[in-house]
Amino acid sequence: MAQNGFRVLVYDLYGKGYSEAPHTTYDWSLFVTQLALLLQYVHWDETHVVGFSMGGGIAAAFTAALPHLVSGKVVLIASAGLLEGFNVVAKRRIVRMLRLTKKLFRDLQASYLPGYKRVMQSCYQDGPVRGLEAAFDRMATLAVGTARQRVQVLLMHGSQDESVPVGEVSKIQDRIPQAEAIRLDGATHDLVLEEEHWQIVAESLVRFLG
Repeated sequence: MAQNGFRVLVYDLYGKGYSEAPHTTYDWSLFVTQLALLLQYVHWDETHVVGFSMGGGIAAAFTAALPHLVSGKVVLIASAGLLEGFNVVAKRRIVRMLRLTKKLFRDLQASYLPGYKRVMQSCYQDGPVRGLEAAFDRMATLAVGTARQRVQVLLMHGSQDESVPVGEVSKIQDRIPQAEAIRLDGATHDLVLEEEHWQIVAESLVRFLG
């Protein structure tokens, strides 16, 4: 993205990577506030938003809550936010969704990051993986940014995603009819890393955001 002239801001969510793990409820409002404060810190008045997995739910909630901070385009990759229920099957989906790609990295986080397990438990129970119907509904007619233009939405999802089923794309499109959808045949939940798929994701981002 940077090679194509974009300014890119990537950060760790609270409780992940190098970010703090405050003792609080890890719901959508926490993560929306985190991103808003981060944009203020780096002096960005507005930005396009790209969210992956649980980050898709955060991106939707952020856009719905603070549309004046969104430049005009939102990309949701393997997006959660509308997963239904919290029975045993749903919980297993969320656990798989939130896992890191390599077990070694997950074990390192649990061993060396204070509060990691507590954060994960709160994300399962309170986080932006479900219950965001109102946010997605609002995006269907939302005017964003200083130009107050209708938000443009791109969805990307792997056909073999076992963490967030590809059927979630249709559920999102039912709520955001104008959303463009790209389904990557054979891709799993790790489509942004898979050798045969990451370049398609990158090229689609450049085209859509350009």
